Amino acid sequence: MKMINRIQNNIKRWFGQNLGAKVMAILVALFMWIYVMSVINPTINDSVNNIPVDLLNIEELERAGIVIKGEDNHTVNVRVTGRSDQVYRLSRQDFVATADLSGHRNIGANNVQVTVNVDADVEVEFNPRYIRVELEEVVRRQKNVDINILGDPATGYVLGEPRITPSAIWIEGPESNVNSVDAVIAELQLDEDNRDVVANLTLKPVDSRGNEVTGVRLESEVVEVILPVERTKTVIIEPNLDIEAQEGYAIRNTRVTPRSIMIQGPEGQLENLTRVETELIERTDLTASESIEVELLLPDGISLYNERTITVEIDVSEIVEEEYELSTDSIRFDNLGDGLYIIDEEIPEEIIITVRAPEEVIEKINRNSLVLVLDLEGLRQGEHSIEPIIEGLDDLGNGAVDITIVPAEFVIELVTETTDNEIIDDNGDINGNGALNGNDENNNTEDVEEVEEPEEIEEPEDPGDTEEDEENDTINQIEEDIENGGNAENDGNNQ
Repeated sequence: MKMINRIQNNIKRWFGQNLGAKVMAILVALFMWIYVMSVINPTINDSVNNIPVDLLNIEELERAGIVIKGEDNHTVNVRVTGRSDQVYRLSRQDFVATADLSGHRNIGANNVQVTVNVDADVEVEFNPRYIRVELEEVVRRQKNVDINILGDPATGYVLGEPRITPSAIWIEGPESNVNSVDAVIAELQLDEDNRDVVANLTLKPVDSRGNEVTGVRLESEVVEVILPVERTKTVIIEPNLDIEAQEGYAIRNTRVTPRSIMIQGPEGQLENLTRVETELIERTDLTASESIEVELLLPDGISLYNERTITVEIDVSEIVEEEYELSTDSIRFDNLGDGLYIIDEEIPEEIIITVRAPEEVIEKINRNSLVLVLDLEGLRQGEHSIEPIIEGLDDLGNGAVDITIVPAEFVIELVTETTDNEIIDDNGDINGNGALNGNDENNNTEDVEEVEEPEEIEEPEDPGDTEEDEENDTINQIEEDIENGGNAENDGNNQ
């Protein structure tokens, strides 16, 4: 009670003494405060634009296998209201805008609330209050590594197939970014190299237009590349065949196209290589021609300089039989010794030649050009059995399956004296009534009946080179070129 009474007494004494002066002082102070607050430090507004928004708890999303799609460059515009002394001392760095991604797991668009904080006695308004954040899953894809080769090897050399380690790379990132990666590439610069190139190259993910794709992570950013630098050579292609025609049919011909091909590989391996085989072709009971695409059996380390289709063609024809009758006028005796004569008693008047061959081969035979040749070289007086030779079938090549002559042998008697039988002299002319050897002094030519000479047998025309001859000539020429030329190098068309 004493304390309360003392306070009351002091108030009465303060207001009771100089009251007017005290009231005036209070009014002046109030006026000065109003003046300062309204004139010297007034309330003002200010705007700050494009304040970046920091996204919080991104790591939490990544642990859940979710990432933000696109760029996270969200911003807000801020309007601040406060006393001038508070407002004027603020800068952009004093405004902190954040958006908390905790609890957001929806794949696609998410509206996330924004908060703006500032360390000052001011009021803050901002826009937008929500930002749109696109979320998508993290995926992994594997892509093969491609090497872009810039420049050329040295003249006369070509490039082999590069060996890349690792040859494929895992890519990780937002699904849309990973899906836009068309290739993972590395660039290798050549400078007239004539030896294998070994290099470590940096990888770069690119889209279908060759632009680098960002926002993805490569399992490895570097690969090792070994690029062989090789020589070239032209070799013959040898078909590897195990084929058989059905009875009544014949294999007329086999050929491979192309006949030769250019290969590439280490110079040491090419040095002694002149031929390469095709894979084995097995056929039985063939009744029709076939064209077969085959692969080449190349040694390890050897490859084709240019990929080409290798075709083996097998010509098959049906066999037909044709008979040709020859008279004695179609017989020619070669190499009859001097002073010898032929007694023709045993020579048949009709000779049958039978040819079994494909129809197209039979069509080539000219009946009028067939000549039966009996070679008498080295034969002396007496009887001899001689196997005849047929002229006029030379152009058949290997087309004839079987040729038979009836009779298969001719019995010829050679004499040095004349008889009453017809004889054939050393010029191949038939004479009768005891024609004598020209060396016999008692020869009476008046008693010799003149015999009309047989018609001159037309010599068969030269059929020229057959298809088989031309092919053999081509093979011989290729082999000669390989022996004389060595390597067929590519000076201008490097890979």
